[in-house]
Amino acid sequence: MRVVWLVMRWEYLTRIRSKFFLISSILMPLFIIGLTFIPVLLLQEESVQGLTLAVVDETGDWAQRIGDLLDERYRDSDGQPRYPRYSLFSADRHGQGMEAAALLDGGVIDAYLVIEPAFGATGAVSYIARVQGHIFEQEQIRRAVQRVWTRAIFERRQVNLALLESLERDITWTRFEVAGGQLTESEQLQAFFMPLIQVMILFFAIFFSSQILMRSIILERSSRVVELLLSSITPQDLMTGKILGLGLVGLTQIAVYFTVAILAGGQTGASLMTAQGAGTFLLFAILGYFFYAAIYATVGSLFETEQEAQQVVGLLSLIPILPLVLSSYVILYPDMLAVRIASFFPPFTPFLMIIRLAVSQVPWWEVAGSALVLALFTALMMRWAGIVFRTAILMYGKRVTLPEIVRWVRAG
Repeated sequence: MRVVWLVMRWEYLTRIRSKFFLISSILMPLFIIGLTFIPVLLLQEESVQGLTLAVVDETGDWAQRIGDLLDERYRDSDGQPRYPRYSLFSADRHGQGMEAAALLDGGVIDAYLVIEPAFGATGAVSYIARVQGHIFEQEQIRRAVQRVWTRAIFERRQVNLALLESLERDITWTRFEVAGGQLTESEQLQAFFMPLIQVMILFFAIFFSSQILMRSIILERSSRVVELLLSSITPQDLMTGKILGLGLVGLTQIAVYFTVAILAGGQTGASLMTAQGAGTFLLFAILGYFFYAAIYATVGSLFETEQEAQQVVGLLSLIPILPLVLSSYVILYPDMLAVRIASFFPPFTPFLMIIRLAVSQVPWWEVAGSALVLALFTALMMRWAGIVFRTAILMYGKRVTLPEIVRWVRAG
Protein backbone atom coordinates (compact mmCIF):
# COMPACT_ATOMS: atom_id res chain seq x y z
CA MET A 1 0.00 0.00 0.00
CA ARG A 2 2.89 2.35 0.76
CA VAL A 3 4.24 1.80 -2.76
CA VAL A 4 0.85 2.68 -4.28
CA TRP A 5 0.81 5.85 -2.19
CA LEU A 6 4.27 6.86 -3.40
CA VAL A 7 3.34 6.32 -7.06
CA MET A 8 0.08 8.21 -6.61
CA ARG A 9 1.81 11.12 -4.85
CA TRP A 10 4.53 11.35 -7.53
CA GLU A 11 1.99 11.30 -10.39
CA TYR A 12 -0.20 13.91 -8.71
CA LEU A 13 2.54 16.38 -7.79
CA THR A 14 4.24 16.02 -11.17
CA ARG A 15 1.04 16.73 -13.13
CA ILE A 16 -0.29 19.67 -11.12
CA ARG A 17 3.09 21.41 -11.42
CA SER A 18 3.12 21.10 -15.21
CA LYS A 19 2.43 24.08 -17.48
CA PHE A 20 -0.39 22.17 -19.19
CA PHE A 21 -2.28 21.79 -15.92
CA LEU A 22 -1.82 25.43 -14.99
CA ILE A 23 -2.90 26.67 -18.43
CA SER A 24 -5.92 24.36 -18.63
CA SER A 25 -6.94 25.34 -15.09
CA ILE A 26 -7.06 28.98 -16.23
CA LEU A 27 -8.52 28.62 -19.73
CA MET A 28 -11.18 26.02 -18.95
CA PRO A 29 -12.90 28.09 -16.23
CA LEU A 30 -13.05 31.00 -18.69
CA PHE A 31 -14.62 28.62 -21.21
CA ILE A 32 -17.09 27.41 -18.59
CA ILE A 33 -18.08 30.97 -17.70
CA GLY A 34 -18.61 31.82 -21.35
CA LEU A 35 -20.55 28.62 -22.01
CA THR A 36 -22.73 29.18 -18.96
CA PHE A 37 -23.66 32.82 -19.12
CA ILE A 38 -23.13 34.15 -22.66
CA PRO A 39 -25.90 31.97 -24.21
CA VAL A 40 -28.24 32.92 -21.36
CA LEU A 41 -27.61 36.61 -21.95
CA LEU A 42 -27.88 36.34 -25.72
CA LEU A 43 -31.13 34.39 -25.55
CA GLN A 44 -32.89 36.93 -23.37
CA GLU A 45 -35.78 38.59 -25.19
CA GLU A 46 -34.55 41.97 -23.95
CA SER A 47 -31.46 41.59 -26.15
CA VAL A 48 -33.36 41.93 -29.46
CA GLN A 49 -31.86 44.51 -31.80
CA GLY A 50 -34.86 45.32 -33.97
CA LEU A 51 -35.24 45.32 -37.76
CA THR A 52 -35.93 47.82 -40.52
CA LEU A 53 -39.15 46.76 -42.21
CA ALA A 54 -41.34 47.45 -45.19
CA VAL A 55 -44.96 46.34 -45.52
CA VAL A 56 -46.49 45.35 -48.86
CA ASP A 57 -50.14 46.28 -48.47
CA GLU A 58 -52.02 47.90 -51.34
CA THR A 59 -54.85 49.01 -49.02
CA GLY A 60 -52.42 50.85 -46.73
CA ASP A 61 -54.76 50.30 -43.82
CA TRP A 62 -53.11 47.18 -42.42
CA ALA A 63 -49.58 48.59 -42.79
CA GLN A 64 -50.56 51.66 -40.79
CA ARG A 65 -52.17 49.62 -38.02
CA ILE A 66 -49.24 47.21 -37.76
CA GLY A 67 -46.74 50.07 -37.71
CA ASP A 68 -48.62 51.96 -35.01
CA LEU A 69 -48.82 48.88 -32.78
CA LEU A 70 -45.11 48.09 -33.24
CA ASP A 71 -44.22 51.66 -32.28
CA GLU A 72 -46.56 51.50 -29.28
CA ARG A 73 -45.27 48.22 -27.86
CA TYR A 74 -41.60 47.98 -28.84
CA ARG A 75 -39.13 50.81 -28.31
CA ASP A 76 -35.41 50.83 -27.48
CA SER A 77 -34.00 52.23 -24.25
CA ASP A 78 -33.50 55.62 -25.95
CA GLY A 79 -37.17 55.77 -26.93
CA GLN A 80 -36.63 55.12 -30.63
CA PRO A 81 -38.89 52.63 -32.46
CA ARG A 82 -37.38 49.16 -32.50
CA TYR A 83 -38.89 48.41 -35.91
CA PRO A 84 -38.55 51.48 -38.15
CA ARG A 85 -40.35 51.14 -41.48
CA TYR A 86 -39.38 52.14 -44.98
CA SER A 87 -42.25 53.62 -46.98
CA LEU A 88 -43.14 52.10 -50.33
CA PHE A 89 -44.25 54.52 -53.07
CA SER A 90 -45.95 52.13 -55.49
CA ALA A 91 -49.72 52.11 -55.35
CA ASP A 92 -50.39 48.57 -56.54
CA ARG A 93 -49.45 45.31 -54.88
CA HIS A 94 -47.13 44.11 -57.67
CA GLY A 95 -45.14 47.34 -57.69
CA GLN A 96 -44.82 47.35 -53.91
CA GLY A 97 -43.56 43.77 -53.99
CA MET A 98 -40.87 44.58 -56.56
CA GLU A 99 -39.86 47.70 -54.65
CA ALA A 100 -39.58 45.83 -51.34
CA ALA A 101 -37.55 43.03 -52.95
CA ALA A 102 -35.13 45.59 -54.42
CA LEU A 103 -34.76 47.32 -51.05
CA LEU A 104 -34.11 43.98 -49.37
CA ASP A 105 -31.56 42.98 -51.99
CA GLY A 106 -29.78 46.31 -51.62
CA GLY A 107 -29.56 46.00 -47.84
CA VAL A 108 -31.76 49.03 -47.20
CA ILE A 109 -34.26 46.99 -45.19
CA ASP A 110 -33.83 43.78 -43.18
CA ALA A 111 -37.19 42.20 -43.97
CA TYR A 112 -40.63 42.94 -45.33
CA LEU A 113 -44.16 41.73 -44.75
CA VAL A 114 -46.60 40.82 -47.49
CA ILE A 115 -50.21 41.32 -46.39
CA GLU A 116 -52.31 38.97 -48.49
CA PRO A 117 -55.53 40.34 -50.06
CA ALA A 118 -57.68 38.08 -47.87
CA PHE A 119 -55.76 38.93 -44.71
CA GLY A 120 -58.84 40.32 -42.96
CA ALA A 121 -60.60 36.96 -43.28
CA THR A 122 -57.75 34.46 -43.19
CA GLY A 123 -54.93 36.24 -41.36
CA ALA A 124 -52.49 35.18 -44.12
CA VAL A 125 -49.24 37.15 -44.11
CA SER A 126 -45.73 36.37 -45.39
CA TYR A 127 -42.39 37.32 -43.82
CA ILE A 128 -39.45 37.69 -46.21
CA ALA A 129 -35.94 38.37 -44.86
CA ARG A 130 -32.31 38.11 -45.89
CA VAL A 131 -31.48 36.28 -42.66
CA GLN A 132 -33.88 33.72 -41.21
CA GLY A 133 -32.56 34.15 -37.71
CA HIS A 134 -33.79 36.91 -35.39
CA ILE A 135 -36.14 34.56 -33.56
CA PHE A 136 -37.27 37.03 -30.91
CA GLU A 137 -37.66 39.83 -33.45
CA GLN A 138 -39.83 37.64 -35.66
CA GLU A 139 -41.94 36.66 -32.68
CA GLN A 140 -42.52 40.28 -31.68
CA ILE A 141 -43.55 41.21 -35.23
CA ARG A 142 -45.81 38.16 -35.49
CA ARG A 143 -47.39 39.04 -32.17
CA ALA A 144 -48.11 42.59 -33.35
CA VAL A 145 -49.68 41.38 -36.62
CA GLN A 146 -51.73 38.84 -34.68
CA ARG A 147 -53.11 41.53 -32.37
CA VAL A 148 -53.95 43.86 -35.26
CA TRP A 149 -55.89 41.07 -36.95
CA THR A 150 -57.67 40.11 -33.71
CA ARG A 151 -58.65 43.73 -33.04
CA ALA A 152 -60.08 44.03 -36.55
CA ILE A 153 -62.29 40.97 -35.96
CA PHE A 154 -63.52 42.42 -32.64
CA GLU A 155 -64.31 45.73 -34.33
CA ARG A 156 -66.24 44.06 -37.16
CA ARG A 157 -68.34 42.15 -34.67
CA GLN A 158 -68.77 45.23 -32.48
CA VAL A 159 -67.23 43.58 -29.42
CA ASN A 160 -66.02 45.83 -26.63
CA LEU A 161 -62.29 46.54 -27.22
CA ALA A 162 -61.73 46.79 -23.46
CA LEU A 163 -62.45 43.06 -23.33
CA LEU A 164 -59.78 42.51 -25.99
CA GLU A 165 -57.25 44.48 -23.95
CA SER A 166 -57.94 42.17 -21.01
CA LEU A 167 -57.52 39.08 -23.19
CA GLU A 168 -54.24 40.38 -24.65
CA ARG A 169 -52.69 41.03 -21.25
CA ASP A 170 -49.83 38.62 -20.55
CA ILE A 171 -50.17 36.33 -17.56
CA THR A 172 -47.51 36.16 -14.82
CA TRP A 173 -45.77 32.81 -15.28
CA THR A 174 -43.40 31.71 -12.49
CA ARG A 175 -41.52 28.40 -12.56
CA PHE A 176 -40.97 26.37 -9.38
CA GLU A 177 -39.34 23.02 -8.76
CA VAL A 178 -39.85 20.66 -5.85
CA ALA A 179 -36.64 19.90 -3.94
CA GLY A 180 -36.65 18.18 -0.59
CA GLY A 181 -40.36 18.82 -0.13
CA GLN A 182 -39.89 22.57 -0.66
CA LEU A 183 -40.71 24.82 -3.61
CA THR A 184 -37.84 26.81 -5.09
CA GLU A 185 -38.14 29.24 -7.98
CA SER A 186 -36.25 28.22 -11.13
CA GLU A 187 -35.30 29.93 -14.38
CA GLN A 188 -35.91 28.11 -17.67
CA LEU A 189 -32.64 28.82 -19.47
CA GLN A 190 -30.62 28.20 -16.32
CA ALA A 191 -32.41 24.87 -15.77
CA PHE A 192 -31.46 23.85 -19.32
CA PHE A 193 -27.84 24.99 -19.41
CA MET A 194 -26.64 24.07 -15.91
CA PRO A 195 -26.81 20.26 -16.40
CA LEU A 196 -24.92 20.72 -19.66
CA ILE A 197 -22.19 22.61 -17.83
CA GLN A 198 -21.92 19.87 -15.21
CA VAL A 199 -21.50 17.03 -17.71
CA MET A 200 -19.06 19.08 -19.81
CA ILE A 201 -16.91 19.68 -16.73
CA LEU A 202 -16.81 15.92 -16.16
CA PHE A 203 -16.17 15.22 -19.84
CA PHE A 204 -13.18 17.56 -20.09
CA ALA A 205 -11.72 16.24 -16.83
CA ILE A 206 -12.00 12.67 -18.15
CA PHE A 207 -10.78 13.51 -21.62
CA PHE A 208 -7.70 15.50 -20.61
CA SER A 209 -6.56 13.56 -17.53
CA SER A 210 -7.19 10.09 -18.97
CA GLN A 211 -5.26 10.94 -22.11
CA ILE A 212 -2.38 12.15 -19.95
CA LEU A 213 -2.45 8.81 -18.13
CA MET A 214 -2.41 6.89 -21.42
CA ARG A 215 0.47 8.97 -22.80
CA SER A 216 2.42 8.50 -19.56
CA ILE A 217 2.15 4.71 -19.80
CA ILE A 218 3.05 4.68 -23.52
CA LEU A 219 6.06 6.94 -22.92
CA GLU A 220 7.37 4.85 -20.03
CA ARG A 221 6.90 1.70 -22.06
CA SER A 222 8.60 3.03 -25.22
CA SER A 223 11.52 4.49 -23.24
CA ARG A 224 11.90 1.22 -21.26
CA VAL A 225 11.56 3.15 -17.99
CA VAL A 226 8.80 0.76 -17.00
CA GLU A 227 11.30 -2.10 -16.90
CA LEU A 228 13.22 -0.29 -14.17
CA LEU A 229 10.03 0.47 -12.26
CA LEU A 230 8.82 -3.12 -12.40
CA SER A 231 12.07 -4.29 -10.86
CA SER A 232 10.96 -2.81 -7.53
CA ILE A 233 7.16 -2.61 -7.78
CA THR A 234 4.39 -4.93 -8.91
CA PRO A 235 2.45 -4.09 -12.11
CA GLN A 236 -0.82 -3.93 -10.17
CA ASP A 237 0.57 -1.43 -7.65
CA LEU A 238 2.11 0.69 -10.42
CA MET A 239 -1.13 0.80 -12.40
CA THR A 240 -3.27 1.49 -9.30
CA GLY A 241 -0.97 4.29 -8.18
CA LYS A 242 -1.04 5.90 -11.63
CA ILE A 243 -4.83 5.76 -11.89
CA LEU A 244 -5.31 7.14 -8.39
CA GLY A 245 -2.72 9.89 -8.92
CA LEU A 246 -4.23 11.03 -12.21
CA GLY A 247 -7.66 10.66 -10.62
CA LEU A 248 -6.72 13.23 -8.00
CA VAL A 249 -5.49 15.51 -10.80
CA GLY A 250 -8.85 15.19 -12.53
CA LEU A 251 -10.75 15.86 -9.31
CA THR A 252 -8.55 18.88 -8.63
CA GLN A 253 -9.44 20.27 -12.06
CA ILE A 254 -13.13 19.63 -11.42
CA ALA A 255 -12.86 21.48 -8.10
CA VAL A 256 -11.14 24.44 -9.78
CA TYR A 257 -13.71 24.58 -12.60
CA PHE A 258 -16.65 24.41 -10.22
CA THR A 259 -15.20 27.01 -7.86
CA VAL A 260 -14.78 29.52 -10.68
CA ALA A 261 -18.18 28.74 -12.19
CA ILE A 262 -19.94 29.03 -8.81
CA LEU A 263 -18.23 32.36 -8.06
CA ALA A 264 -19.18 33.66 -11.50
CA GLY A 265 -22.73 32.39 -11.08
CA GLY A 266 -23.01 34.14 -7.74
CA GLN A 267 -22.38 37.47 -9.46
CA THR A 268 -25.32 36.94 -11.84
CA GLY A 269 -27.71 35.09 -9.55
CA ALA A 270 -27.29 31.79 -11.41
CA SER A 271 -26.84 28.62 -9.38
CA LEU A 272 -24.67 25.87 -10.85
CA MET A 273 -25.55 23.28 -8.24
CA THR A 274 -27.34 22.91 -4.93
CA ALA A 275 -25.56 21.65 -1.83
CA GLN A 276 -27.71 18.52 -1.95
CA GLY A 277 -26.76 17.85 -5.57
CA ALA A 278 -23.03 18.27 -4.93
CA GLY A 279 -22.79 14.93 -3.13
CA THR A 280 -24.39 12.87 -5.89
CA PHE A 281 -22.41 14.76 -8.53
CA LEU A 282 -19.13 13.91 -6.81
CA LEU A 283 -20.18 10.29 -6.40
CA PHE A 284 -20.87 9.75 -10.11
CA ALA A 285 -18.01 12.03 -11.22
CA ILE A 286 -15.42 10.13 -9.17
CA LEU A 287 -16.67 6.70 -10.21
CA GLY A 288 -17.02 7.78 -13.83
CA TYR A 289 -13.55 9.25 -13.91
CA PHE A 290 -11.87 6.14 -12.53
CA PHE A 291 -13.92 3.94 -14.90
CA TYR A 292 -12.62 5.80 -17.95
CA ALA A 293 -9.13 6.19 -16.49
CA ALA A 294 -8.85 2.40 -16.23
CA ILE A 295 -9.94 2.04 -19.87
CA TYR A 296 -7.38 4.57 -21.13
CA ALA A 297 -4.68 3.00 -18.97
CA THR A 298 -5.46 -0.38 -20.54
CA VAL A 299 -5.13 1.12 -24.03
CA GLY A 300 -1.81 2.72 -23.08
CA SER A 301 -0.34 -0.60 -22.00
CA LEU A 302 -1.23 -2.24 -25.34
CA PHE A 303 0.66 0.12 -27.68
CA GLU A 304 4.27 1.22 -28.00
CA THR A 305 3.60 4.63 -29.62
CA GLU A 306 0.87 7.21 -29.28
CA GLN A 307 0.25 7.13 -33.05
CA GLU A 308 -0.70 3.45 -32.84
CA ALA A 309 -3.13 4.15 -30.00
CA GLN A 310 -4.90 7.10 -31.68
CA GLN A 311 -7.33 4.99 -33.70
CA VAL A 312 -8.53 3.14 -30.62
CA VAL A 313 -8.65 6.39 -28.65
CA GLY A 314 -10.80 7.95 -31.38
CA LEU A 315 -13.33 5.14 -31.04
CA LEU A 316 -13.24 5.34 -27.23
CA SER A 317 -13.90 9.09 -27.35
CA LEU A 318 -17.20 8.44 -29.11
CA ILE A 319 -18.54 6.70 -25.99
CA PRO A 320 -18.55 9.76 -23.65
CA ILE A 321 -19.40 12.08 -26.56
CA LEU A 322 -22.66 10.23 -27.23
CA PRO A 323 -24.27 11.25 -23.89
CA LEU A 324 -23.24 14.84 -24.63
CA VAL A 325 -24.93 14.69 -28.02
CA LEU A 326 -28.10 13.29 -26.44
CA SER A 327 -27.97 15.56 -23.38
CA SER A 328 -30.64 17.96 -24.71
CA TYR A 329 -33.05 15.04 -25.12
CA VAL A 330 -32.23 13.75 -21.63
CA ILE A 331 -32.87 17.22 -20.15
CA LEU A 332 -36.28 17.37 -21.84
CA TYR A 333 -37.27 13.75 -21.11
CA PRO A 334 -35.26 12.59 -18.07
CA ASP A 335 -37.79 9.92 -17.08
CA MET A 336 -38.23 8.18 -20.45
CA LEU A 337 -37.81 4.41 -20.23
CA ALA A 338 -34.89 4.38 -22.70
CA VAL A 339 -33.07 7.06 -20.68
CA ARG A 340 -33.64 5.19 -17.42
CA ILE A 341 -32.32 1.94 -18.90
CA ALA A 342 -29.28 3.68 -20.41
CA SER A 343 -28.53 5.14 -16.96
CA PHE A 344 -27.54 1.62 -15.83
CA PHE A 345 -25.08 1.20 -18.72
CA PRO A 346 -21.71 2.04 -17.05
CA PRO A 347 -20.12 4.12 -19.88
CA PHE A 348 -23.22 6.37 -19.91
CA THR A 349 -24.13 6.24 -16.22
CA PRO A 350 -22.11 9.20 -14.85
CA PHE A 351 -23.25 11.59 -17.57
CA LEU A 352 -26.92 10.60 -17.69
CA MET A 353 -27.35 10.42 -13.93
CA ILE A 354 -25.75 13.84 -13.41
CA ILE A 355 -28.22 15.33 -15.91
CA ARG A 356 -31.24 13.46 -14.54
CA LEU A 357 -30.45 14.38 -10.94
CA ALA A 358 -30.18 18.04 -11.94
CA VAL A 359 -33.55 18.23 -13.73
CA SER A 360 -35.72 15.52 -12.18
CA GLN A 361 -36.59 13.74 -8.94
CA VAL A 362 -34.90 10.38 -9.60
CA PRO A 363 -36.13 7.50 -7.37
CA TRP A 364 -33.62 6.58 -4.69
CA TRP A 365 -33.35 3.00 -5.89
CA GLU A 366 -32.26 4.17 -9.36
CA VAL A 367 -29.59 6.41 -7.84
CA ALA A 368 -28.33 3.65 -5.55
CA GLY A 369 -28.62 0.93 -8.21
CA SER A 370 -26.83 2.87 -10.96
CA ALA A 371 -24.10 3.95 -8.52
CA LEU A 372 -23.63 0.34 -7.39
CA VAL A 373 -23.41 -0.95 -10.98
CA LEU A 374 -20.93 1.80 -11.88
CA ALA A 375 -18.83 1.11 -8.77
CA LEU A 376 -18.76 -2.61 -9.56
CA PHE A 377 -17.65 -2.07 -13.15
CA THR A 378 -15.13 0.56 -12.09
CA ALA A 379 -13.52 -1.93 -9.69
CA LEU A 380 -13.53 -4.61 -12.41
CA MET A 381 -12.02 -2.23 -14.98
CA MET A 382 -9.23 -1.24 -12.61
CA ARG A 383 -8.51 -4.90 -11.89
CA TRP A 384 -8.58 -5.81 -15.59
CA ALA A 385 -6.34 -2.83 -16.36
CA GLY A 386 -3.77 -4.23 -13.92
CA ILE A 387 -3.97 -7.69 -15.50
CA VAL A 388 -3.53 -6.37 -19.05
CA PHE A 389 -0.76 -4.02 -17.92
CA ARG A 390 1.09 -6.84 -16.16
CA THR A 391 0.95 -9.08 -19.23
CA ALA A 392 1.35 -6.63 -22.12
CA ILE A 393 3.72 -4.00 -20.76
CA LEU A 394 6.89 -5.97 -21.57
CA MET A 395 5.69 -7.31 -24.94
CA TYR A 396 7.52 -5.44 -27.68
CA GLY A 397 7.14 -5.78 -31.45
CA LYS A 398 3.92 -7.81 -31.26
CA ARG A 399 0.39 -6.56 -31.95
CA VAL A 400 -1.95 -7.75 -29.22
CA THR A 401 -5.34 -9.09 -30.37
CA LEU A 402 -8.68 -8.91 -28.61
CA PRO A 403 -8.94 -12.70 -28.04
CA GLU A 404 -5.56 -12.59 -26.29
CA ILE A 405 -6.77 -9.80 -24.01
CA VAL A 406 -9.88 -11.82 -23.13
CA ARG A 407 -7.70 -14.85 -22.28
CA TRP A 408 -5.47 -12.71 -20.02
CA VAL A 409 -8.46 -11.34 -18.14
CA ARG A 410 -9.97 -14.82 -17.67
CA ALA A 411 -6.66 -16.22 -16.51
CA GLY A 412 -6.12 -13.32 -14.12
